[in-house]
Amino acid sequence: MEGDLGRLYQRWSETLTQALAHLEAYIDFSEDDNVEEEVLSQVDATVRGLEQEIGAHLQDGRRGELLRGGVHAVIAGPPNVGKSSLFNLL
Repeated sequence: MEGDLGRLYQRWSETLTQALAHLEAYIDFSEDDNVEEEVLSQVDATVRGLEQEIGAHLQDGRRGELLRGGVHAVIAGPPNVGKSSLFNLL
């Protein structure tokens, strides 16, 4: 995706990926005391803020339409070239 919406969705994706990485680090290394306890509260605050931001975006009529309605796409090509495999991967 390009444009303002593409950048917004990319930022959301990066925020969630970073929160997940911090959470996984806490789970994997919390016993070693390499990860501080406040990581969980930071992840919680980040995800809750993102949840509110996405909710506001969805309430904004036209701007939330793509998230609500999804994207229509066509996967076309000759027989036996992997269209079904690509679809299943998506």
